[in-house]
Amino acid sequence: MRPRAAWTVAISVVAVAAVVGVAAVMTSAARDAPEAAPAASASTRPTPAASRTPSPTPTPTATPTPTARPGTVLVDRKNDGSVRMLVAGDSLTAGFFATTKDQGFIRLVADDIGSVDVTGAAQAQQTLSTVAAVTDVPSDVGVAVVELGTNDVGVPTPLADFEQQYASLLDRIRSTSPKAGLLCLGTWTADGAAYDEVIARSCAARAGVYVSLAEAFATAEFHGPAGRETFAGAGDEFHPNDAGHRAIADAVLAALTH
Repeated sequence: MRPRAAWTVAISVVAVAAVVGVAAVMTSAARDAPEAAPAASASTRPTPAASRTPSPTPTPTATPTPTARPGTVLVDRKNDGSVRMLVAGDSLTAGFFATTKDQGFIRLVADDIGSVDVTGAAQAQQTLSTVAAVTDVPSDVGVAVVELGTNDVGVPTPLADFEQQYASLLDRIRSTSPKAGLLCLGTWTADGAAYDEVIARSCAARAGVYVSLAEAFATAEFHGPAGRETFAGAGDEFHPNDAGHRAIADAVLAALTH
């Protein structure tokens, strides 16, 4: 073999050995390298749709139980809104001497309350004991108006007897119609202070409201003139006229929550 040819062969052998060595190194490197993490999938799981929070069902607001304003009594209405009004009184409750009966204070009060059925007794020139004896108290009274004592001042009925009779009437109302608003009117006279005190005390003890008539009685324009024409005959100077009945009705209404 020629020297050049031998050199060429030697170079070829060296080249082949180098290639084999590189291949071996690469194979070893590939074997020792950490396994690559799998590629993320191109298709991702669908994101679940956001769930809607249901709107809460509103809780019905309870209808508040009506209460009386301070210093007044509450008129107890029936389910249909009507009111049974009990009256126990004398000639003032009967409307003497307004021009018409509709101008008497009881009718004016009833008109303002609305849808009122009036029951009870109103007798001119009669005392408490007489009127109480003929006053029937129904079980569904929504408001009771007691206007008695003026004729007892004139008799006069002994105060102790008057107090016992008055308390008995109020107890009967409270027993029969316990939810009724109770109003007790004072006497229509300048001499009834002692009786007014009994009325006020008895009424307050039974959760009622006392309505004084002393100021209205002392107002001159709420009386007369004598001889005027009214539904009950010729008017006098003592009983209230139309303006007087209006003043009494306003005092009663001011003591009611209705």
